[in-house]
Formats: sequence, C-alpha cells, structure tokens
Amino acid sequence: MKLLVFAGSTRKNSWNRKLANATAALARASEVEVTHIELADFDIPMYNADLEAEGTPADVIRLKGILHAHPAWIICTPEYNASYPALLKNTIDWCSSPVKNHADWGDGFKSFRGKVVGMLSASPGALGGLRSQSHLAPLLLNLHCWVAPQNFALGHAADAFDAEGKLANPASEKHVQAVIDQVLFAARRLTIPVL
Repeated sequence: MKLLVFAGSTRKNSWNRKLANATAALARASEVEVTHIELADFDIPMYNADLEAEGTPADVIRLKGILHAHPAWIICTPEYNASYPALLKNTIDWCSSPVKNHADWGDGFKSFRGKVVGMLSASPGALGGLRSQSHLAPLLLNLHCWVAPQNFALGHAADAFDAEGKLANPASEKHVQAVIDQVLFAARRLTIPVL
C-alpha cells in the first residue's frame, strides 16, 4: 500500500506542513510505503485556460503521476476565510484538468478516481481548521475520491508541537493515527486497479 501525504501550504512555518510531517512519520510505522511531498517543489502557475492551451506545465504532469500512483492520500489543509486555500484549489484544478491529445492524461479524473482521502487540518484557533475540511470534502467527492469519515482538526496549533516537530499531546497523535488507520483500511479493501 502506498500512502501520499501533503499539506496545502508552502509557508515556511505552516502548522499544516508540521502536521503533514508528523503524519508521515506516524504512517511509516504502519507498514506502509509513505510518500511525503511539498507543493513548493512543483512549479505550478495559477490556472488559466489560455495558459493551459499553450501546454500543460511539466510539473502538473509529474504531480498527476504521483497522485495516480498512490491509492491512499492524507491532505493537511489550512483554513483561510473558513475554507481551504487557493494553493490547494489551484493544484487540484490543474491536476483534474484533462490534457488534450495526451495518451495518459486525457481523462481529467484519472489522478483522483477511487483514491481514499483522509483530511487533517491545523489552526491556531479552537476549531483547528475544521471548516476548511467541510468545503474540501465535496470537492474531493466531485472528483470521484472516497473521503474517509474519520478526520481530525488540530486546534491551538501554536502549542501542539514539540521542539522536534512531533505532536506534543498523545491524544492528538491518537486522533491522527485513527485517520491514518481508516484511510489504509479502506484503501486496502477497495482494491481499485490503477489504470
């Protein structure tokens, strides 16, 4: 089983990037192959159909392949104005857009269809970014993903990590592990072939 973990942020001190790091570390102890990516490592411009008509950027094609290769994902989403950030939406818009006359990526749903996705979020506020998840879930469902009902929103994120970047509260670690476990459980049983 291959699990993809990433955060919808590129900010240097992002709580969600810290949460993604902690999640990837926990998942590696679950007998699973973990790929942890940073969206900052992909040169993806703001989506524009005119720009796309000139050719889909190479890093979009690369990211489509990574998404497709992993049956299970965990996304750590920040909350901006009670929703998920533009970076995450832009990434999803590019990766779900069909590439005309491309042998592999003419189907816009190919990178998303049947993926089991767990949602996490972190925020300095008490709700922990939970409202961003409520907006992200319908988008993922529209792209034919299976959204795990188990989720976790890490509140008061400024105090949630120790000096090494690990979750400081065992209860928080337990909640994150529950999301990992459910995503892996579902992905192992759906056994949707990679086409």
